[in-house]
Amino acid sequence: MRTFLAIPLSQNVKDYISEWENDFKRLKLYAKFVDCQNLHITLKFLGEINEDKVESIKIIMDEVVKTFKPLEVNLVDFGFFPNKNNPRVFFISTDKEEELKKLAYNIEDRLENLGFVKEERFKSHITIARFKSKKNIESLIKMIYNLKPNKSFLIDRIVLFKSIITYTGPIYEEIFTSLFKFGINE
Repeated sequence: MRTFLAIPLSQNVKDYISEWENDFKRLKLYAKFVDCQNLHITLKFLGEINEDKVESIKIIMDEVVKTFKPLEVNLVDFGFFPNKNNPRVFFISTDKEEELKKLAYNIEDRLENLGFVKEERFKSHITIARFKSKKNIESLIKMIYNLKPNKSFLIDRIVLFKSIITYTGPIYEEIFTSLFKFGINE
């Protein structure tokens, strides 16, 4: 099964981003927009895994979350991967980059023991769209120049998702959730 570890977003954050998406779609970009219900922050793409690895991944997730407090995060800015001159991915970044990087790298360190490749290239972001061509990109760049997202949300869990590829786009199914435990009762 095709899997990844991610931070899920609350419905109000998904709805907030969806409003922006509707404005961006009017620009007639050659892009595939991420379905509102699939918005998340990827911590680690695992790819195809055998079901026998799921239990070990769950154990790692539970170990990692024990050392992290729930974290208030803000949407910060719009951006492009690899850059605006050669855009392939359009995203919204967040603050608390260093804290989230620690979380991602902690997971990567532990997953390496299960045979997953350690990449250490985490960038906290929520993918909005993937471009098929650069057509009308300049209109998007002009539009976002003065736009600043203004939404905060709580990160208090990580989820192991299964990604089911369909003709209409991927469907993400939760396999397992680990809640941050440290600091909740303080």
